[in-house]
Amino acid sequence: MKNVLAIYLQKHGLTRIDLLRSGKLSEAQLARISKRDPEKYSAKTLDTLARELNVNSDELLADLKNIRDSQELYEVTDANELRQRVKEQEEEFLVKGDLRELLKEIKRSQVSEMAETGFDLGSGGSGSLGARGVLRVINFFEEDSKTENLKQDIAQLYTIKFIDDAAAKLRLKQLDY
Repeated sequence: MKNVLAIYLQKHGLTRIDLLRSGKLSEAQLARISKRDPEKYSAKTLDTLARELNVNSDELLADLKNIRDSQELYEVTDANELRQRVKEQEEEFLVKGDLRELLKEIKRSQVSEMAETGFDLGSGGSGSLGARGVLRVINFFEEDSKTENLKQDIAQLYTIKFIDDAAAKLRLKQLDY
């Protein structure tokens, strides 16, 4: 399920931090809410969100359902947002701006699905885990280890599809199987 609440907040120029400021919602609650279907929100949750966003709860629910049923995706424009989406393993999202160059670099360095599957089969599944562990240790000693780890996570978890000159779509590989 796509993060409908994050898309709603982005459309209205807000962030998760804006919802957390009052203290009525915790980070854990917000993470749980974000992964659920809006129709399954409790009345209390919906009222709290509506109050924090200064909108009517019926209006909020209608907007969230419309986003859920649409083709809208969250648009990532900076490295911190990208890290957050990858960490949360967001199903699908768009990457725009300078980060597109990072995705091009990842795409160039990826091996084919067939080669990766062959490697996993040949090593009994432990090859990928071992390689990932070794790369994490190597990256630990690099100056820009956060970026390198992010690149590895994206390469392992997502398929990258370049939509146009300005955007790329990332989709969890597991959704394609």
